[in-house]
Amino acid sequence: MKRALIILQGLFMVLLSFVIVSFIYTIVTSIFKLITGIPDMNPQLDYCIMVISVMISIVLFYLWYRRYANKGYVEQTEIKDTIAYKNIGIYLMMGIGCQLFVSGVLVIIRPLFDTLFSSYDKTINSVFAADTIIVAVYVIILAPIVEELMLRGILFARLRHGASFIVANVIQAVVFGIYHWNIVQGIYAFGIGLLLGFVYERTRTLLAPIFVHAFINGFGFLLQWLALGKYIPIQLAVIAGGGLLFGGIYLFKKVTNYIVEV
Repeated sequence: MKRALIILQGLFMVLLSFVIVSFIYTIVTSIFKLITGIPDMNPQLDYCIMVISVMISIVLFYLWYRRYANKGYVEQTEIKDTIAYKNIGIYLMMGIGCQLFVSGVLVIIRPLFDTLFSSYDKTINSVFAADTIIVAVYVIILAPIVEELMLRGILFARLRHGASFIVANVIQAVVFGIYHWNIVQGIYAFGIGLLLGFVYERTRTLLAPIFVHAFINGFGFLLQWLALGKYIPIQLAVIAGGGLLFGGIYLFKKVTNYIVEV
């Protein structure tokens, strides 16, 4: 009974965090329209307001997350250990490998699911609708921070107070997939969520999954120009991506074997 209540509490908390982001966006938009007198905003302005809203949300969610950090379960790893060169290299391997592998697989299965991928393409195009620099800041820096705070920091950390690692990790990965509101993106986001939850569990610091998440998104941003199948052979992407991903996971487990999973 206690475990079920903790799971429900965690789900309520992450749902509340989603609502908070939307509420902040609405408030910032209303203030902007009131000050400028602009009734309708173009996609560029709307994107900028979304970025500002996410930045405000990051501050609030960090303060929220620190409540759990103070309880001793999370943030048990020194920052200097997290950002050591060898660890950054391993995060980079996992991030690039994950993005290459997923992107290659998506290209291979795309012809089989035209309808699903048309919706997916619209979602991806909307993300890249603004200025390149603004998009890069959001995709590579802000999105990983706010999503890790919500999914791994707030939800997963709460679930681990009453649920096993496997249960907590699966739940937060499912929520991470649903959060993307797209079947194709949701499926691979679920897999990425499992990886990020694993990284968080083994390191007990949110910085580690933030780095991995940022490298995944950053390399995905780069692949918008390095088109798979044109400059990078698809088979090479899948093989090299899988090798980097699982090689990175292997090395990661070796350097984090001091963490005991329960």
